[in-house]
Amino acid sequence: MATHKTLLSMAADSWPVAKEELLRHVEDAVDVRRVGEECALVETERSTARDLAALALRVPLVFPRHLTNVVAEYDHAASGLESVVDFVDSAIREMASGAEVSLQIWLSGKTAYKFSQHDAWERAAQVLTDRGYQVGRTGSPLVVSICFTPKTAIVGVNRAADSLSSWPGGEVRLSKTPEQVSRAEFKLEELFKVYPIDEGIEPKGTALDYGAAPGGWTRILATRGYATTAVDPGDLDPRVLALPGVRHERTTAGNFLRDSTDRFDLIVNDMKMSPDRSSRLMVDSARLLKPFGVAVTTLKTGTHHVLEQVDEAFAILGAEYDIEFARQLRHNRNELTVVLRRFG
Repeated sequence: MATHKTLLSMAADSWPVAKEELLRHVEDAVDVRRVGEECALVETERSTARDLAALALRVPLVFPRHLTNVVAEYDHAASGLESVVDFVDSAIREMASGAEVSLQIWLSGKTAYKFSQHDAWERAAQVLTDRGYQVGRTGSPLVVSICFTPKTAIVGVNRAADSLSSWPGGEVRLSKTPEQVSRAEFKLEELFKVYPIDEGIEPKGTALDYGAAPGGWTRILATRGYATTAVDPGDLDPRVLALPGVRHERTTAGNFLRDSTDRFDLIVNDMKMSPDRSSRLMVDSARLLKPFGVAVTTLKTGTHHVLEQVDEAFAILGAEYDIEFARQLRHNRNELTVVLRRFG
């Protein structure tokens, strides 16, 4: 029986639960096997990367970060750069020449290849260019992917729209800036890059940040033009307090929720709470959102009974929200980020 293979990227520590999630929801799965530290091959009877991407958004599946249809897999970890050129040329022979493509290369785990990632990209790009393609690193509707694992090199071809992420392997890379006040900022910054939560919100809207101290998420929101109410008994970084539109309410989330009559376009919550408590806070906070307003929360699942916690949290949140997006982002650890849209 002919089967289809999809290369899937996920967090290294999440492999067991990612596999469990896939086997639970992908009805025609034949096999799911890990091939690299942060990637696995999903073998199905008929489902393509496009089908899995649609499933990931609909269910949602929270652990896949990136998908691509596998067109070739080579077991030659000790091979040199010339063989990379050969297998790229062979793998893309069925593609229509003349297309504009993005070429993405990444590593998953320790590899024994005797060439750099940069050199591999340059040589593979030359192969594509020689065959008439316009090659870039991102932004094209079609993506050619090469993932180097400890034992194999895997070539994928996929529509960017069906890949879940425009970053190679879903590995969103962010750099610390002098303005940054906490590493937690990366989580919200990454979310803005992978999902357009600003869509439909008026420019310079209003935002509420629960558990804001020292102010990382508040800073991100304020720099994006939101008039932001930061709720936390603790201190905010003075640089955050000085930003236009920032108001600090020195109280707990529960007290603010009980007393406030304000309405917001966006509510965010990155507090250290169990997923069920965090979800109930967001449900109670729905009254503070304008109709069709957006909420963002991180669910701190830890490492035990993860899917059961996610199921419970989603059931709670479903009382007031549509779950628009849920994923373990690269800058999440034992948690996932959820985007919610309040019912009208």
